[in-house]
Amino acid sequence: MEPGVLAALAIAPLVAVFVLMAGLRWPAVRAMSVGWLLAGGLGLTVWRLDWTWWAAAAIYGAIQAIEIVVIVFGALLLMNHLQQSGAIAAIRWHLSGIADDRRIQLLLIGLGFITIVEGAAGFGTPGALAAPLFIGLGFPTLAAAVFGLFFNALQPPFGAAGTPISGGIGSVIGEATLAEGMPIANFLAEVSTWTAVLTGSALVFWGALGVFLFTLWFGKQEARSLAGAWRATLPVLPFAVFLGSTAGVTQFLVAWLIGPELPDLAAGFVTLGLGVLAARKGVLMPKQTWRFPERELWPEAWLGGGEVRQLRKEMPILLAWTPYLLVATILIVTRWPGLGISGWLRSFAIELPRILGQDLGYSLSYLYLPGILPFIPVAIVTWAIHRISAAKVRTAWTMTFKQLLKPAATLIVAVSMTQVIILSDSNPLDLPGMMQALSRALAAAAGPMIPLVAPWIGALGAFITGSTTSSNILFSALQHDSAQDAGVSRILVVALQNIGAGIGNMVSVLNIAAICGVIGATGSEGVLLRKIALPTLLVLILAGLAGLMLTGLRPGLY
Repeated sequence: MEPGVLAALAIAPLVAVFVLMAGLRWPAVRAMSVGWLLAGGLGLTVWRLDWTWWAAAAIYGAIQAIEIVVIVFGALLLMNHLQQSGAIAAIRWHLSGIADDRRIQLLLIGLGFITIVEGAAGFGTPGALAAPLFIGLGFPTLAAAVFGLFFNALQPPFGAAGTPISGGIGSVIGEATLAEGMPIANFLAEVSTWTAVLTGSALVFWGALGVFLFTLWFGKQEARSLAGAWRATLPVLPFAVFLGSTAGVTQFLVAWLIGPELPDLAAGFVTLGLGVLAARKGVLMPKQTWRFPERELWPEAWLGGGEVRQLRKEMPILLAWTPYLLVATILIVTRWPGLGISGWLRSFAIELPRILGQDLGYSLSYLYLPGILPFIPVAIVTWAIHRISAAKVRTAWTMTFKQLLKPAATLIVAVSMTQVIILSDSNPLDLPGMMQALSRALAAAAGPMIPLVAPWIGALGAFITGSTTSSNILFSALQHDSAQDAGVSRILVVALQNIGAGIGNMVSVLNIAAICGVIGATGSEGVLLRKIALPTLLVLILAGLAGLMLTGLRPGLY
């Protein structure tokens, strides 16, 4: 069969998912189910997979997805306990009293608070928590939505305890995929480091860009121009670059020295801590306070149905932050190289050496899974230290299970579908598998320019699914094989996939609809999408160009 025909057939499940979700707005689980049926049908009819091998591949993917589901469960459970205990309200109250300047508030919440929440919970939680906080401080509803999304673009590649890398990329790229005998742990560590090289570099200017767009779109009428926005940004530029550099350097160092589980938590805590200290001491602070126009002068589009919410102190602020600090401490201790704890935790494993009697095995190091350690134990400890009532504990668990149903079903179907696509290379016709057919077509079309294209593919996956992890499940194996066929660094191209997937969260239809629903701005999704599209396109272009430059500078990198 012609390679072009094979590639067209292989891409059909992914096209179907895109059309059904982005075009017809089907729920993700329904669209993924259609993709799963198409992938399975093509595997059985065109690639002539053995029925037992096909079933084993589907089961293998579903089991792998359970790892991700457990992480999501633990992260959501902890977050819901913090909501019920009043810890989140206390954190909001604390942040509201640090500075009057709206630009400073934007940077502290955007580069600090949102980064912490992404590292601890991920999966759309940062924007859902930050946007109401912005509104409570008196921000226009549209500004709260725009910058709740904007500042959650460079953190999702690490997500909740490294899930997009360890759970997303790691679930579809294994040692059987990797060439030259590279261990999967080494590959994921390299992807984590190179992801942080690019996201960390971008974070240096991300705060300044955020302030510029913020003042351009939400300043006083006479100053709402490029020149006016620059004049409003210049006084706060030193503070913005200081915070951005702090976040970027911390994210890189932690990803390089420890791994993908901790970069966001560490970067968020360090950035927020130094930022609060600088603001209180008056270091790098602008001389004049920047405020919004008078409320009666706000355009109707700014309001979007939101209202200012009063913030109050629910508990001592250190007590409110304690669960996050415990999560960060446990992750550092269990992941730090040289302590020997990570290897010991990995030794506790559940083994399935042969699924359905096929040469396809699975292993789960359950104590190394962040959902089991530290999220669930810290959530349980939070009951005691925050003295949460039994009724509120039940509410937290009930909310968690309800919130988990749709994501869990979507992840199980998505990973199962992707593994059927990947493992279709074991067929009696000796045809290239679906993933190989796609990668060869992509490599032939893009050639050595694949690094320029890779972030856009990642962003497309996140736009469809609303998740960096899901995008990585769909496309990271394809990106790896395409880079191999094109003769460029597979590590860098998969890192670019991961980065693009994080950026794509900004324009995900699902995330936009969710954040508008949380803040009472339903109906303003189109306005929000038009605002956030500009920085999304800008950073995708820059990521592609940076990736192209790096692959040229590091031709020998795997």
